[in-house]
Amino acid sequence: MSVEAAIQQTTVADAILRLMETYEVDTIFSIPGVHTVDFYKSLPDRAIRHITPRHEQGAAFMAYGYAFATGRPAACMLITGPGVLNAATGIAEAYADSIPMLVIAANNLIAEIGVGRGALHETKSQAAVQEQISAFSHTLLDAANVEEVFHRAMSLIHIGRPRPSLIEVPRDLLASPAPVPSHPKPAIYRPGPQPEAISKAASLLSGAKRPLIIAGGGARFAATKLVQLAERLDIPVVTTNTGKGILPESHALSLGSGLPFEATGNAIADADVVLAIGTELGETDLLYTCRSYRINGTLIRIDIDPRQLTINHLPVLAILSDAGAALDALLQATGQAQATKAHAARERVAEIRSRIAKDPGWSAESHKHKRVLDVIAGTLSEDAIICADSTQLAYTGNHYYPTATPGTWLFPNGYGTLGSAMPAAVGARIGRPDREVLAIVGDGSFLYSIEELTTAVENGIGLPVIVWNNRAYGEIRDAMIASGIPTVGVDLYTPDFLTIARGFGCHAVQIESLDQLAGELRGAFDRAKPSILLIDSEAVMFSENGA
Repeated sequence: MSVEAAIQQTTVADAILRLMETYEVDTIFSIPGVHTVDFYKSLPDRAIRHITPRHEQGAAFMAYGYAFATGRPAACMLITGPGVLNAATGIAEAYADSIPMLVIAANNLIAEIGVGRGALHETKSQAAVQEQISAFSHTLLDAANVEEVFHRAMSLIHIGRPRPSLIEVPRDLLASPAPVPSHPKPAIYRPGPQPEAISKAASLLSGAKRPLIIAGGGARFAATKLVQLAERLDIPVVTTNTGKGILPESHALSLGSGLPFEATGNAIADADVVLAIGTELGETDLLYTCRSYRINGTLIRIDIDPRQLTINHLPVLAILSDAGAALDALLQATGQAQATKAHAARERVAEIRSRIAKDPGWSAESHKHKRVLDVIAGTLSEDAIICADSTQLAYTGNHYYPTATPGTWLFPNGYGTLGSAMPAAVGARIGRPDREVLAIVGDGSFLYSIEELTTAVENGIGLPVIVWNNRAYGEIRDAMIASGIPTVGVDLYTPDFLTIARGFGCHAVQIESLDQLAGELRGAFDRAKPSILLIDSEAVMFSENGA
């Protein structure tokens, strides 16, 4: 081979790393294994940071939190078989919540796949699993295809609904010769709306007497434009949990993430035109009270995913488009139009918000949750990122916490897993070290991923972790009691979290007052290690005379 030819060749593993650099994927969350060691040969030469979690599910959740915080995908690199399956829940959560992620998975030798010889880490069909949890899944079988496949995987993340893209590589292919990637990252533009559709939508919204906007996570990066449209036409806005903060929840037109409450449902039913943008209109945003709503007026749906445009609620007008492009076009089409009754909607919103605050659907212990959430809101900056787990404190927070900035409240809304918040917060803090990041976990969910405290300590991450301790799978227990079902398996032995956390190298305290909580939150960001703030749900600070 000539010197010139040698320069043009590398390995498949190194080609993948070089392509990550092309797309500015600068962080890999991975546990090294015998099936992925080829990546580590040239990794020190690449401008890519490597973070070692302690469980592959933690790797996936860290990539999930990193992407949420930065808006850019990180890589999750996995060994064959158990590595992929351990990470599957975190990848599936990213899929359900429309969070981008690049997953690189090893597999057995090409000759071993699907044969069933009992090779190390062998799975009957790893590809079949991967297909269920990713928007793009491809098994690389020829080194010559690595660049093309990588561009396809990343283009789908940037063009369509952001979800995991997964490339599977048989381990004998990783060290195979491959061409050095030679093509730059293409300029990628997301689809825009049809002019006729925008004209119809603008006419409907401008002529509406009682319009209403439902904004989901798909509108997160178009928040400024959505606010402009709402203010121009005096339209109330309610968000889903994933859309929290698109309109600051203190805004006079904001109904917050109040979808599960009766007053909001009545407002939706009474609206003559409803604009739903970037949302599935699914059940997961209603689970706090499980109250559904009816859309009786004209429904306009804008979504980047064509499969979502007619699911759950059938629209009169369906527009396939990036949310920002569609809102840009609507702003141009409405020009200087003003609502026929300027500020009338603001009075209606104030009345609805008052009724939401008094709704009997708030959980029995929500008064405790609200006191803690008020302290958090009063202590953290408005752009602090909160990663919340499936715990009762967070369930109330989904609809009560006064989010002021989009992309700052992360909850496992779609897949509804336990254990996501703490590793997601680690990933978020790694991606945005300039931002305050808080994790909210329950005593049950904390144990799903407690090992990732090691990763946080190892990387010097200042991260407060609020542990809401009710010594139970509280939400399930309460549902059992409400249905007359014996509470089997939900009342839990609670370990000594403070001693365990200190053993990991963390700062750890029992919170005895709300003032102490505020002080500990402020101090947590000055420490180069996690701070575990344990709150007993029966603490005296929740009594009438509690501090």
